[in-house]
Amino acid sequence: MRFLLRLVGMLIIIYSALSIVRRLLGAFTPAGQVQSPSPSAAGHLVKDPVCGTYVPEATALKHGEHFFCSEACRQKFQLTY
Repeated sequence: MRFLLRLVGMLIIIYSALSIVRRLLGAFTPAGQVQSPSPSAAGHLVKDPVCGTYVPEATALKHGEHFFCSEACRQKFQLTY
């Protein structure tokens, strides 16, 4: 019986410690990286032809008929095609 009480006590301590660590890490993580946007909030997703990343059309860089996730991908595309 004593063993079970110690085991339950240790599990409670471990759970509490993990919860505290998780909260501390959440405090140091930028808000934009904690949660990904829901599909309805992201809008229509378009695919970057260079890296294959899907990005919301509203935030993508457009060049002709193509959409890019970053300026670097747009420049790579221009050099290649």
